[in-house]
Amino acid sequence: MSLDGEITEVTTPPNKADQFRELTIWVPETGEHIELTCFIHELQKSGLEEGSQISIKIEKKFDIDSLTRDLLKPQ
Repeated sequence: MSLDGEITEVTTPPNKADQFRELTIWVPETGEHIELTCFIHELQKSGLEEGSQISIKIEKKFDIDSLTRDLLKPQ
């Protein structure tokens, strides 16, 4: 799944303010905001800021062996 959005707000979290920034991203497709916490140096390196357009790719990965064990586990 891929979502396009816009960073609407960059804030400083109350804990670890010297290491992290919180991003609020508006996703028009869903009509919802997504909040992400990023390392400050990654945010600075990427050049992302309020108003930046971004794409978010969501991949679901799972461990088939673990899933099989859970399904076959006696109840």
